[in-house]
Amino acid sequence: MWAAPLTAVAYQAVVPQGELDRTAAALARLPELRFCSSVTGACNLLFAVWMRDTGDINTPEALLDESFPALRVRDRIVTLHTAKRLGRILDSHGRAVEHVPVELPPADTLFLQYQQVGGAYSTHSS
Repeated sequence: MWAAPLTAVAYQAVVPQGELDRTAAALARLPELRFCSSVTGACNLLFAVWMRDTGDINTPEALLDESFPALRVRDRIVTLHTAKRLGRILDSHGRAVEHVPVELPPADTLFLQYQQVGGAYSTHSS
């Protein structure tokens, strides 16, 4: 089994609106990609990749420049060590050493109700 990544990079980017769906679909085919979503705000695309070490950081950015000339990375957030993944505490080699159980609240508190407020919808727990 592949060990947990040592480095993760989250990118905040801008893509022309007409190319957003095509760009996100193409990014989703990259094996390093772990998350991709369109978002609102100054940047309209947020995505994250995993890599084995910090020396690999330039590789996805070079690929982005070559494959997606309209995509502009505005910011990146680098995580040098992943301490927990899927409820498991990881050691410095990325191996699971401890399990952290996830306690879910009772099902009746998870139900979200939608109410219209001034033309917009908001959610709240029941």
